[in-house]
Amino acid sequence: MEFLEFEGITWFHFPLVNQDTRCLFHYCNDLQGRYKRGEISFRMAKARLKCVTNFYNAVLEYRLFSMDGDIFDELSLAEKVSNLAGLERTVAVSKEQLKIRGARDIIPRVEDGLIPLGYEAQDLILKIAYDNCSPEVYLMLILGFYTGMRLGTVCDLKLLTLKYARPAGDGSYYNLSVGPSVGYAPVATKFGVNGEIPIPAHVYDLVCSYARSSRRLKRAAQASNGEEQLVFLNKNGRSYCRKGRGRSSTVNSEVMKIRNVARRLGIPLRFKFHQTRATFGTNFVVENIDRPGVSLKAVIGMLKDILLHKSERATMTYIKYVQDQDVKEKWAGELFRRCNELRGKW
Repeated sequence: MEFLEFEGITWFHFPLVNQDTRCLFHYCNDLQGRYKRGEISFRMAKARLKCVTNFYNAVLEYRLFSMDGDIFDELSLAEKVSNLAGLERTVAVSKEQLKIRGARDIIPRVEDGLIPLGYEAQDLILKIAYDNCSPEVYLMLILGFYTGMRLGTVCDLKLLTLKYARPAGDGSYYNLSVGPSVGYAPVATKFGVNGEIPIPAHVYDLVCSYARSSRRLKRAAQASNGEEQLVFLNKNGRSYCRKGRGRSSTVNSEVMKIRNVARRLGIPLRFKFHQTRATFGTNFVVENIDRPGVSLKAVIGMLKDILLHKSERATMTYIKYVQDQDVKEKWAGELFRRCNELRGKW
């Protein structure tokens, strides 16, 4: 809207002829220019254009435009018809013509474009969280790093989820049943996938201990509408995540606190909660891909079930990431060995 106001054009300026004058093409060109000048990143430019394109797709899909709309009284019927046809044509060709062109980000990533963290960064984050964050967010981070659960799932865990967890692996871990179809305690998951998530026994004991603590019981006393059954409640006795959303402003502010503390220590830490999931998935592959008697197919199948992926496509991003890193390490090791041989000759 700031762009439209600055340019002095309306959000529905889509003349049928001369597509370059349409507001969405104007915006695309503006984003391209801002990216080239270094004002925004390539990924941000693409994300903003995609967001606005999705908005116009929704305008057409939900029939939000009407020929009788009062907001278009200043336009003639011919202009209305022309603009609507221009919008339809723009949306139809948006994938081919509305593109931000530039250098692609070649940093290796896993699902959702995330970069996994190393063991040292993981330990640092948990240490800072223990010293500076609330016990709830500290435990959420532990669950993220050791189970791979999304924030929306962690925030929707119920007391009955813990109560009916099934011990497995000779007691070394438990299986938590999650998903909307779990009758005794439905737990939110992305795309409504149902499944069982393994949780290490010591992490399970930590969460159960917190669930029985006086701190949580005081928060539960303020809860209503069934939210008292949630494992994690904020200071007002409410869920950390809004219903139907997998994000939390409270958790985000505490994650920002972790980054600020790291910065004061002279460590440029780029971290967001969702990276805990990426880190878990990568660690799982690293620890199992070369295990004797465990095939690659088995690793993919296990990780797919643990991360509740609908298809193996997202799971494969972890396999490729680990394999790429392994190739780079072997190459670097061989290069280092050869450099040492050359040094010996001279």
